[in-house]
Amino acid sequence: MPKKTPVGQGGSAVSFHDAPPSSARSAKYKDIIARAKSKDRARMGDMQNTPRFDEVNTSWDEPTRPSHISDKTAAGLQAVAEATAAERERREEDPYEVETSSPISAANIEDTETEELSGDDKLRAVIESRINEDIDIGQYLMNGEVTQAVPIIPKKLIVTFRTVTDLEESYVDSQMAKDGEMTARAFLRKSNEWALAFHIHQVNGVKWPAAQDGDGTISEKAIQRRLAHVRKLSSPVFTLITKNLAWFLERVQDTLNAEALGNG
Repeated sequence: MPKKTPVGQGGSAVSFHDAPPSSARSAKYKDIIARAKSKDRARMGDMQNTPRFDEVNTSWDEPTRPSHISDKTAAGLQAVAEATAAERERREEDPYEVETSSPISAANIEDTETEELSGDDKLRAVIESRINEDIDIGQYLMNGEVTQAVPIIPKKLIVTFRTVTDLEESYVDSQMAKDGEMTARAFLRKSNEWALAFHIHQVNGVKWPAAQDGDGTISEKAIQRRLAHVRKLSSPVFTLITKNLAWFLERVQDTLNAEALGNG
């Protein structure tokens, strides 16, 4: 069977081997081989103790050089080492000894806790430290209302807050429903306005008009006057009083919970 010859892209036969060299080319190849075998060529030196390729530093970074340590730094390191050794020896002598001179004193712990408080937490802590009136649960249960004077800014802004009745809350819900769809910002502002209008009892000793008439119904005229007072507040003062109202309501709830739990 005749031997098949590979076919190239052009359709002609393509050989996988070079053609035999001519006599001139053969002499040239012999000369190259002879020079390669000669002893005059440079030979590789002794390979002993030569590192493997994976042990050679191929990084482009400059090799790390020992850094100079100043006398001050060296002294500090020596002091740390000596203190560590002394502490180790002390514990080996008496492993049950209680450390009484801890570097973290009570004052340091208090400072750390104070630093970790948020801005609002610090503000609340300072304002609540000025409050002289406790929540009177007896008054709350008998009259359905409890008040507390809060010195937000001493001698300048003292707000007395009050709790509200279910009737008043229902009234606010109905009024808010009349406004229809609102943005989240508008809803928050509106609800805070209504909250202050009902929850403020007096400001700097001046009482606001009673929210209810003598017959126990909501006084529309009084509510409008209350809302007018709220809307006259500057935005920063409005925000400050709103925060303190929220804290007042939390104090009322906490006191109620404590009374309900008793000594349990």
